[in-house]
Amino acid sequence: MPLSRPRVRRFGVLGVVGATALVASCDTTLSFRPNELLWGFVTINAVENASAQIRTAPNAVFFRGEVSTVPSAALRPDSCFPVQNFVPSTNSFTGVTYLDAGAAVSVTMGGQANSIPRVSNSGITSYNLASGTSVNYTPGDSAIIAIPGANGGYPQVELRAKTAEAFTLQPLVAPSTGYMQLRWNRAADTSSALILQLTFAPAGGSGNISREYRCAFKDDGVDSIPVSAIPDWTNATNIKREFIATRLRTVLRDISGGAIQFISTYQIPTPKQ
Repeated sequence: MPLSRPRVRRFGVLGVVGATALVASCDTTLSFRPNELLWGFVTINAVENASAQIRTAPNAVFFRGEVSTVPSAALRPDSCFPVQNFVPSTNSFTGVTYLDAGAAVSVTMGGQANSIPRVSNSGITSYNLASGTSVNYTPGDSAIIAIPGANGGYPQVELRAKTAEAFTLQPLVAPSTGYMQLRWNRAADTSSALILQLTFAPAGGSGNISREYRCAFKDDGVDSIPVSAIPDWTNATNIKREFIATRLRTVLRDISGGAIQFISTYQIPTPKQ
């Protein structure tokens, strides 16, 4: 059965819930004792527009609430774990108090400042561009995030980080025995991780993707997966077999009473805007 890349759904940005879900089953999350803290999450993820240009739609959210784990590119176990039920990432929170962080968040990349306005809808406050809107950038650009802050809300913060670089992945060949070899363009430093989602539709099902293995690796450009670690994905009787490879960069910084985290991804296949 040939290996295929998935049809990419319409994509805004991968929020913290999606990013946490992406790495949660492979020990690439930092754990926290549940408590009420101030949290801020800023995401910059690559999307591809109708002209095949790589762009991004920066997103931010701020709230007071409990977070038990956050994604971390610093934890890379070089291993795979089964995720028995594949569920596409979402970007929603429950049981938190959303906070005002000012009229707009400024995101500067490649010397170009972009204003990301505050949006309130159904009691949820976030910072997003208009639907279908994105901005130009080069994956790997440095980013300066300026949060003006608001009285009684989230405090003023400036955060500097590097966005996830573009990469290519050699075609995956699912062997029946031994190891599946992985080759990709290594990162320029040691501050990123490669996350691989191996999804499939098993025989006897509806044909829809419903199962997944999730793997995390050091972003050094080379690794391998023993077939014994992903036996269901390599099964030749599967109706469908797909993959998503993600370069993940994160920066977590303490603030008074909480933390702010920057999350950036570049995916293959690149999500469509």
